[in-house]
Amino acid sequence: MVQVFRVSLPESYLLILNPDSTANGFAILARALYRASRSGKPAVCVDCSLLTEMPDDAIELLLSYHYHFSSKGLNLVLCHVCPAIRKLLSERGLSACPPILPSLLDAGQLSALKEEAVLVA
Repeated sequence: MVQVFRVSLPESYLLILNPDSTANGFAILARALYRASRSGKPAVCVDCSLLTEMPDDAIELLLSYHYHFSSKGLNLVLCHVCPAIRKLLSERGLSACPPILPSLLDAGQLSALKEEAVLVA
């Protein structure tokens, strides 16, 4: 499963996923996403750069939180996603997937653009 490092940034909440062989990785990821949802930040960025694979239950959890965040006007963005994980996500349908961006810098720019759009509207 995964180990999760959490970082609270000025405009977003960063989760860095790290491969881990412990069996409770799903619970750790679920708790990290829950905390991120309660952080008050408009965006949650999930850095997948250290992962080469992701279990189906972790993917389903990310998709579920993407839906949950979207309904609350929050953004869940995935960054540095390897081709194997990207393929697994795309198999679930693009409409269900959170945005996948090349870098954290791109994620920050996306969040800023969405925030500006809300302010203008």
